[in-house]
Amino acid sequence: MPSLAELLERESQRVDLEHGHFERLIRRRERRQRNRKVGAGVLALALIVLGTAVFLRAIQPKRTPTDRSDQPPPAALGALAYAADGDIYVADWDGSNAVRIVDGRPAKECRGLGEYWGEGPMWSPNGRYLAFRQVDCEGPEDAWWDVVITDVEGDVVASFPSEGWLISWSPDSTRVASWVRWGETIGVYGLDGVRQTALTVPSGMMPSGDLDPVWSADGTSLLIPGGVVVPLDGSEPYRLPSDDPASHWGAAYSPDGSRVAYIDDDSVVVATSVGPASLQANLGWGVFPVWSPTGEQIAFSGRSGRSFPNEIRLMDVATGAVTSVTAKGGSDGLWVIDFSPDGDRILFLGVEDGGRDEASLWSIRVDGSGLRRLVSGTVQGDWQTVSPTN
Repeated sequence: MPSLAELLERESQRVDLEHGHFERLIRRRERRQRNRKVGAGVLALALIVLGTAVFLRAIQPKRTPTDRSDQPPPAALGALAYAADGDIYVADWDGSNAVRIVDGRPAKECRGLGEYWGEGPMWSPNGRYLAFRQVDCEGPEDAWWDVVITDVEGDVVASFPSEGWLISWSPDSTRVASWVRWGETIGVYGLDGVRQTALTVPSGMMPSGDLDPVWSADGTSLLIPGGVVVPLDGSEPYRLPSDDPASHWGAAYSPDGSRVAYIDDDSVVVATSVGPASLQANLGWGVFPVWSPTGEQIAFSGRSGRSFPNEIRLMDVATGAVTSVTAKGGSDGLWVIDFSPDGDRILFLGVEDGGRDEASLWSIRVDGSGLRRLVSGTVQGDWQTVSPTN
């Protein structure tokens, strides 16, 4: 079959974004991987905070989508949501039948980002809602951005100001968490956009870097990567012991919550959630471990002597064997995003050689076959992993 390089060369459509837009997004992604601190054998993420000043802003007016089809947007198992040049789209899993559900100002008119964009998981766990960011196109360059929650048709159900980057869904899809004031206060919001609680992170406890809170598997606390636990009941935040698997950078729980995968220097380590490591695979370098739906495999991005990850690798959890699913030479970058609901395919971001303003969402089967470009001109996408529930 053609290599990724050949497909990129043959199929790519040049995407001309405002100068510097691509570099800003990719540099921050790369900082999450490259700026690391090692202490007592534990790898922690060290990142550079974007901007020199932080502003809380008023809630942005709700926008009405203007490009919705007469047919409802795709909501089948594994539907793809993505942001492109200020708009939000929902499509079939392979990028076909795309419908623009939110119409925003493009990058050239809105701070080089575009009015709407998403980072990390956009879909709620139950597949009914989408969460993404809205930029104040007329605001200062260092201002933060709002959270917007919509249904699959683009109807806004909530919008509120916040700080940070990722938007974290609660396991039951009824709440989201985001910074109210970055590094100091976490807000928990309902689907109506009302803040239910504000949780304070004590001074000096916040780890270094561009870190956002995520929900614990049982929904009783919020975790800040680097091992800080913030209970939702208002009790005092605390640090996890250094030997707790969840304290490691890049820690990811298996679907059943019994195991944790994390990156430790040059290895992917799999441990029980309450005990010592049970499996370790030395791999040279890796980032972003992602579990398959069955918990039998872990996909991650690797690299071979380059600054960007340039290989998609797969680890068999039963044996520890690591195989290369696809690789790309030069300075191109490949980042794992997610597995398909059936675990047969991997969604990943591919960035073209030389840092040009070109990037695409791709998928490939776990056996390395069926490489397929899904969407050109975006670095932001997410597969819906369950059928929408009523």
